[in-house]
Amino acid sequence: MSEQSKDPYSRFADLTDEEIVALANTEGNVTAQEYLLHKYRNFVRGKAKSYFLVGAEREDIVQEGMIGLYKAIRDFKGDKQSRFRAFAELSVTLQIIIAIKTATR
Repeated sequence: MSEQSKDPYSRFADLTDEEIVALANTEGNVTAQEYLLHKYRNFVRGKAKSYFLVGAEREDIVQEGMIGLYKAIRDFKGDKQSRFRAFAELSVTLQIIIAIKTATR
């Protein structure tokens, strides 16, 4: 069994997040998208800890953050001067805040 088949994410080890996002968006590389979702999951969990929603489970807030991360991957344009991580942080935070505001109306 080759190294490649053991770890489907090994091909991304030497790439920047911006390059991986480009693969996910331009080539429709689902594995690249999954890699980023996996890589940033703990980051999203950390962000979600800062928020509270009455009647919601912690995991609900994490899922909103993951939706924000998915949107960041989908919407990131590498031609700007921003880094993907900063863009993702903003997108995750915004998605969580919107979900909380919507739920408390």
